[in-house]
Amino acid sequence: MKRELFEKAADTKEDEYMMIVSPLGYPSAEKAEVDRKLREMVHGDDRLEPAELFYEKDFSHPLINDIHDDALEAVRWYPSAANMQPCRIVKDGNAYHFYEKHSERYVNRVGWDVQAIDMGIALCHFMTICDGKFVLDDPGITTDEHTEYKATVIV
Repeated sequence: MKRELFEKAADTKEDEYMMIVSPLGYPSAEKAEVDRKLREMVHGDDRLEPAELFYEKDFSHPLINDIHDDALEAVRWYPSAANMQPCRIVKDGNAYHFYEKHSERYVNRVGWDVQAIDMGIALCHFMTICDGKFVLDDPGITTDEHTEYKATVIV
C-alpha cells in the first residue's frame, strides 16, 4: 500500500502525516498459504504470557485472576507491529496504568515512536471490552529505563 494514496484520499494538509492505515472486515474461514507463512515468520500467533504483561501495584507482582480478564486478554491478543507487544499494565485498585516497554531490538527508523500506535490499539481493545475513563495521571510507579508511562483507565 502506498501511504501517499491514502493521504491524498483523506485530503491531508502539508503539515499532516497519515501514520497508520488499518484494514476493516472479518477474517476469512481459510487462510491463504502466503498468510500462514507470513504469520509463522513474524510469530503472529505467539503472545507473551499474562504474567509478563499484567501486574498488580508495581512491576514486581504479576497480576493473577482479575475481574477484567476479558479486557486484559483482548490487550494480550491485540495486533502489534512486528509482534513486539510493548503494552504493560499495572493495576492499582480500579486504575489500570498503561506503560510502553520499548523493545531493545526494535529500531526506530522513521523518526517517531511506531510502538505508540500499538499502545493506542491496546487501549482501544481494553476500553472496548471494559468501559472506563481515560486519564493522564502518572502514578509514579518505578520502572526500568525502557518502560514509559502512557495513560490510565479508571474502571
